[in-house]
Amino acid sequence: MDLAKDNEILPKKVLSLFDKHFGFRRSIFLPASFPALPGSTPRRLWSLNSYITYGIRYGPMYDYKERVYKDDIFRYSSLPPHLKGRRVIYTDDLMPFEEYERTPYGIHMAGEDLYYQAVLFFYQGDRVIGSMGLFRSREEGPFLQEERSLLEYLAVLVEANYQNYLRHSGEGRFLDSFHLFFQDLKQGAVLLNQDMTVVQCNSAAKEISQIFWEQYRHNQGHFLRSNYQGDPQFREVQTMINEISERLSTQGGSSQSITSLAEDITFYHTTFLSSSPAGLIQTWHLMLVTCQTKQIPKNLDHPYNSLTQQERRIVYYLASGMKNEQIAEELHISIYTVRTHIANIYKKFEVNSKVDLLMHLQPILKEQNEPQ
Repeated sequence: MDLAKDNEILPKKVLSLFDKHFGFRRSIFLPASFPALPGSTPRRLWSLNSYITYGIRYGPMYDYKERVYKDDIFRYSSLPPHLKGRRVIYTDDLMPFEEYERTPYGIHMAGEDLYYQAVLFFYQGDRVIGSMGLFRSREEGPFLQEERSLLEYLAVLVEANYQNYLRHSGEGRFLDSFHLFFQDLKQGAVLLNQDMTVVQCNSAAKEISQIFWEQYRHNQGHFLRSNYQGDPQFREVQTMINEISERLSTQGGSSQSITSLAEDITFYHTTFLSSSPAGLIQTWHLMLVTCQTKQIPKNLDHPYNSLTQQERRIVYYLASGMKNEQIAEELHISIYTVRTHIANIYKKFEVNSKVDLLMHLQPILKEQNEPQ
């Protein structure tokens, strides 16, 4: 009933109510992850920067983030299988207390007189969306087994309220809106966080990123920037965003275009502010992407129109900067076959070098940029 009284940041309110009604004077709330929509891919929140504490000094949490987090015995990923899915876990559920006192985590916590600990886990289905740590000093004594049923009941109440809070938070609404308005749009749309990391994108953006990837993947600089460690489904999209965000930052403006032999890819960039579930103001980036495929020259006598499909592919790869060996590997043909195709292309264009060939192709690009 107290939680429903106002629109305060829910995690912060929960901690204060645990003190008010049950005497838990020191506690911490850590968001974990949540999906934008039921059934969609969850996005991991950086909970170590979004935590909310109650009655705990800043110093211990700084040390925890910098040195102790990896040794935390309550990290959900480190829990033994038989404890995963539990709502309330005590220290002695994991190991005898005498053993715990000798662990790096136990030594750190005892040094801050956060001697005894109980952790409440909150779920959405089988996925953890947050956790809450309750602490007692040596003088206050350990958590008792008869308290477990109360804490499990409270965990259920907090979980239900927290799920609702996430659905209606600024960030939750923002992600939901992206899904509803952009998922089926024919124009590419990419949502990025403040670090310009892809959070969501629609199918059109993925298709355009495949075109971009074909153009740039053989460039060593672009390849190095494409070593993306996030969700594999966003690898090509992230590579595309890395390239254009660099141009936007160095050249300014809210739109940029990339022109190739076959396509014009145009990016439109804007930013928004939204609050996170922990009450932090975050910057979000929205990138809209269009791709216009260029047509072959209208002049039927143009040499380009006499090329075979395989020769057109080779012309495209040459214009993209690929070497003969790379073209052979891409098309699964021998280097000698590539050289034969190139010789035929030179003959049709009446040129003797790659430079002369590309110069003959420039009017194609110019013609497509002129008013029709």
